[in-house]
Amino acid sequence: MRKYDEYLKAEVKGIYRVVFRDKYLSRLSIFVRPVYVILLACPEWGDLVLPIYINEPEAMSIQMALEGFKPQRPLTHDLILSMLESLGITIEKVTVDGVISGVYVATIVLRDDRKSKPEYKYIDARPSDSIALAVRAGAPIYVARHLVEYTVPADQFDYEENESTSEEDSLYEE
Repeated sequence: MRKYDEYLKAEVKGIYRVVFRDKYLSRLSIFVRPVYVILLACPEWGDLVLPIYINEPEAMSIQMALEGFKPQRPLTHDLILSMLESLGITIEKVTVDGVISGVYVATIVLRDDRKSKPEYKYIDARPSDSIALAVRAGAPIYVARHLVEYTVPADQFDYEENESTSEEDSLYEE
């Protein structure tokens, strides 16, 4: 059983497309596909944020959920949540637990109320998928306290509040 007092409640501060201003970096083949960063903030951290780099599909999925955008047909995260709900299972919370070999790891905590006593299941997942599901389900997001060592000042990111609203930089098309 995990000790949740070792976790801090977090919120999504924003999702932004990473723009490499260095001409050399922008030409490297590993940066051919767009890369996004999701910034998690905890009140205890003040002006620090935890940046987690994610791929475009997950960024779009999270952004759509944050904005309340409902696609005509369910996307993958909508489908997963619908399946869980149809089985009587809810997402209790998600946790960003640590970093292994430079990669963040997370857990989706499921609650099954179909029996007289609730049962909990812990599912290993990527933070991007965990956050996409949490935002849709209205479930809280927690970050392990020790991850404060990976935080950076929020003003380190070169972004404007409405940057993603321009047609060129939009995460998705309506």
